[in-house]
Amino acid sequence: MLNLFRRGSAATAAAPGPEARFRHSPQVTSTREGDRTVLLDHRGGAYFGLDEVGTRLWELLGGGSSLNEVAGALAAEYDAPADVLRRDTIELVSRLRAAGLVVEG
Repeated sequence: MLNLFRRGSAATAAAPGPEARFRHSPQVTSTREGDRTVLLDHRGGAYFGLDEVGTRLWELLGGGSSLNEVAGALAAEYDAPADVLRRDTIELVSRLRAAGLVVEG
């Protein structure tokens, strides 16, 4: 779901809980290109890419949904088991947070 165009070390942190809410970092802009999204982190100029499911997750995070709500919406929209989507949601948001692309709150 997250393709790092520029590789770098990311700090590891505890996985967020299912009721955690995240928002886009104010230092990040996003541009949708078809079913993909390109994220630009203005602090260091790094680009990141999201596939179709990652793009949808990004949109849902922008609406203030909890991780449970995001995973539920993805399960309703995509043909994948809910537990897999929940795990993948937490994993992707953890990576987005480690990269500084989202902040909790």
